[in-house]
Amino acid sequence: MQTALETASAVETARITATLIRVTGDWSLAEDCVQDSFARALADWPERGIPRNPGAWLTTVAKNRAIDRMRSAASEKRAVHELAILTELQGLSDEADRAPAADDDRLRLIHTCCHPALPIDARVALTLRTVAGLTTGEIARAFLVSEATMSKRLVRARAKIRDAGIPYRVPPRSSYPDVRPGSWPCSTLCSTRDIRPRKATN
Repeated sequence: MQTALETASAVETARITATLIRVTGDWSLAEDCVQDSFARALADWPERGIPRNPGAWLTTVAKNRAIDRMRSAASEKRAVHELAILTELQGLSDEADRAPAADDDRLRLIHTCCHPALPIDARVALTLRTVAGLTTGEIARAFLVSEATMSKRLVRARAKIRDAGIPYRVPPRSSYPDVRPGSWPCSTLCSTRDIRPRKATN
């Protein structure tokens, strides 16, 4: 069971997170809902068995959790905006891993994590956390800082993305010379054999 969860985490976490970020525009909400889906799997799968398509199961749970969270948080002022997001969430395919948009979402996530407006240490840490699925503690040990320090660094990076309006998109080719110096180190780290995605718990 633990192996099934770890495999699902390695394959699905970044994809589902990236898709929810694209639809909701809320980085924290997306990560929370994905973590909730794995917590639900940890409780349900031992009793009911591993679903035939774990990725679709996790996507459904994360999507429904996002819908519930947005409905409870919606205010009258935000009603029209929230309704548009909820409509897109409800129409989101549970088989997103089979759609080309899923790959596009992952690519958007990588480029957002590696945006040159972020300090290089924040880019690397955020990429390892969100794309590679390392825990905050594991990243902290790699940077030789405390877990609390790394947690604050990740919070600041997400806030910078939100407050600076960093676009969640793949940059145009014309900007590649500016983007490559920041994105290549992160991409190299994530593809290194010693850094493997694992279940996010923090």
